[in-house]
Amino acid sequence: MYKILRIICCVISAAILAACVFLFVYLGTFWGLISLLCAAIFFALTLLFKGLQEDYDKKHPYNDPVEPVQPTEPATPEVPDESTDDKTE
Repeated sequence: MYKILRIICCVISAAILAACVFLFVYLGTFWGLISLLCAAIFFALTLLFKGLQEDYDKKHPYNDPVEPVQPTEPATPEVPDESTDDKTE
């Protein structure tokens, strides 16, 4: 959930920064500064959600199905079967 919020806030922040140039030119300094403040707020939310996602991942680890899972216990060595002996007398 935090990943989605982080991406949304990042896109909104980038869009506001792109519009900031036009706001400075056409509407004036006041509205340009307001848009910079809004972009900074959304960028701070992006960083907040990133930190929350990292904390959540530490508390709830998951196994990636792509990565192979190493066995925790060593495999038992095979004991040769002595009943099938190839020795001829």
